[in-house]
Amino acid sequence: MPKVLLIALDGATLDLLTPWMAAGELPLLKRLFDEGAGGTLLSTVPWATPTAFASLATGTNPGRHGIYDFGKLIGDDYTAFVPTNGRHIVGHSLWKLLSGAGFRSLVVNMPMTYPAEAINGRLIAGIPYPGGSLQLCHPSDLLRELAQQGWDLARNASDDLGGSYADYFAGLVELVKTRGEAVAWLLRQDQPAFTAVHFLETDQAQHRFWQFLPGEPRHEPDGPHTDAILRLYHVVEQAMAQILAAVDDDTILCVMSDHGFGPTRHQVWLNNWLHQNGFLALKAGAGVQLKQMLYRLGLSPAAIREAAPERLKLAILQFFERQKGRALASELEAGGEVQKKGLLDRLTERLAIDFYDLDWSQTRAFSTGTTAVGYVWLNVAGRDPQGIVQPGEDYEQTRRQIAAALRQWDAVGEVLFREDLWQGAQLNEAPDIIVRWAKATTDARYFQTRFSSHHLIKPVPNDYASHRPEGMFVWHGPGVRQGLSLDADLLDLTPTFLWLLDQPVPTYMDGRILTNCFTLDHPIKTAEIPLPTAKSTGEMTPEDEEALKNTLRGLGYLE
Repeated sequence: MPKVLLIALDGATLDLLTPWMAAGELPLLKRLFDEGAGGTLLSTVPWATPTAFASLATGTNPGRHGIYDFGKLIGDDYTAFVPTNGRHIVGHSLWKLLSGAGFRSLVVNMPMTYPAEAINGRLIAGIPYPGGSLQLCHPSDLLRELAQQGWDLARNASDDLGGSYADYFAGLVELVKTRGEAVAWLLRQDQPAFTAVHFLETDQAQHRFWQFLPGEPRHEPDGPHTDAILRLYHVVEQAMAQILAAVDDDTILCVMSDHGFGPTRHQVWLNNWLHQNGFLALKAGAGVQLKQMLYRLGLSPAAIREAAPERLKLAILQFFERQKGRALASELEAGGEVQKKGLLDRLTERLAIDFYDLDWSQTRAFSTGTTAVGYVWLNVAGRDPQGIVQPGEDYEQTRRQIAAALRQWDAVGEVLFREDLWQGAQLNEAPDIIVRWAKATTDARYFQTRFSSHHLIKPVPNDYASHRPEGMFVWHGPGVRQGLSLDADLLDLTPTFLWLLDQPVPTYMDGRILTNCFTLDHPIKTAEIPLPTAKSTGEMTPEDEEALKNTLRGLGYLE
């Protein structure tokens, strides 16, 4: 029976890898593609890390597992949110299914795995997670055991890696090296049936350094950061080689990415469109009017960030990300106690137009989300704290009205209702309307309870890259067809892993088994396993919630 090794390179895109492989820059990846089967891997909608990895873990679409974003609004004034994490996923993880069948697994740094599940094997949780938590790994002493060997796997790319681009890059390199060495060491101690390791650093390097690539706004032929992404992939290949050297010869390898990447040219502010089209109302007070006037004069968070000196852009961006993130929640209620925010947090939230400034009695729809697509939520009576849209015909009529108006906006490529995209018992958790932009270079990924600009859409001359739906994958190893080029869907991987390990595939899984990638003659077996319909009841402490939010701030997903 073969073993399976999954290496997830977050955000890896063939747009970069293919020319680099052809130029001989990435010999390991080139060999894998030449000798294996792979191509483009279509991500979930949205093509975002939490949703994609929840689908990879469960083999299901967001309508079944319930993860649509990095967070969800809570609270009576719509300004607080809870960060999503592993306890919010509805369904059985792949490693939990394998545990039930008696298989051991090693899972390292995979997103949406906090708190760490008790599995047959070892698990170190990936983002988002609160540093120092006792639930970061299973067994509980695993991180301490690794630290004794010199590896701190509690650190990740959302941590403060330094205010300069050089420091940030050095931090990413150190994280990749540490994880590669530690995983290789773990595999030399034990050869589990299934191993999964995730490298977030490829995603973060592309977010930060894409702007320096040839053809991009800040490219300099001999600049210090022109080849930063490629240099990081060199380090990633070294880490991959260490891991591959530590596995058995009967191991089948899958290298994949949860989404692709590309440049950002425009930033869109969907709430401004909803306001201008009469679906969202601001309060009429003098304070809100003053803020609007200041925005038009260029005193908005987005304008201030753009005006920052180039040499300070990264440090100032990281500062604003943290301040804007803290401004999302004015108070956190837990156990009857209220945790108040500090003066700086309150000043930050009050100097910008925020959801505090909305007249919810006149607001029929609003937008939040950290994904590249636009999420529109109707303000529904009985569902939302101050909802005014009545369920039934009023809801459907409002949805149709907003969708029709959005289709007249030239920035919009496609407008979909949630049932057009997703299916399952968790569809009630989904946004009501989903907007796909006309151009892939348009981005709306920040968790917007903050109106950071008064524009609808605006060129972003020096912004970072954003996600694309087209990721990559390649199979390599015994029984894999050589030199096969094909496309697949991210949801296809999990049932294929089970099939490779000669395990039955639950009938609720949404993908197909990629048998055409292999010469193996494993029979296809299925099983009628009940799919849970409710999330875990475990609660986070206020400290854990704030720590998870700090992770999202460090990654740049909060505004």
